[in-house]
Amino acid sequence: MTTLGFGKVRFERECAHIRPRLVVAASALLPTTEDAEDAVQDTLLKLWTVRERIADKTHFRNLAFSVVRNVCLNMLRSMAVRRAESLSDAMHICSPENPHSTMERQEQTLQAHHVWMDLPQRHRIIIHMKEVEGLSTEEIARLLGTTRENVRTRLSRARKEMLARWEMHETS
Repeated sequence: MTTLGFGKVRFERECAHIRPRLVVAASALLPTTEDAEDAVQDTLLKLWTVRERIADKTHFRNLAFSVVRNVCLNMLRSMAVRRAESLSDAMHICSPENPHSTMERQEQTLQAHHVWMDLPQRHRIIIHMKEVEGLSTEEIARLLGTTRENVRTRLSRARKEMLARWEMHETS
């Protein structure tokens, strides 16, 4: 009789086997090897918490790749927010401005942040991959498991949505 779930020994064995491939998958999405290693570690911790509910080796592997992808996308999102805040801080330090222009710039930065955060997650991710990470349409298609045409369509929709939300924020 087979039991449902992974015990400690079985879990460790599967992790040792799949870990290198998870690092490769994370490295394709993240800027540094250290970030990829962190993402894999977070993934394995998440899998450890649900190991009792994992049915078999195939389910474990599929789940592992889904989780590592989501962890990577969350890390990219966090990096983009930190970069935007750092850029805003750097601009403030480097440019001596009068109080009026400083306040105006802060309002525009806040408005851009609100527009970005108001975008649906799927739009933020694809714009981030293209504009921040500098990935090609082909690379994005491969990572998302879709076609180049689909990526182009999604980018176009995301940009139109961002522009529409920017215009809506400007008028309010």
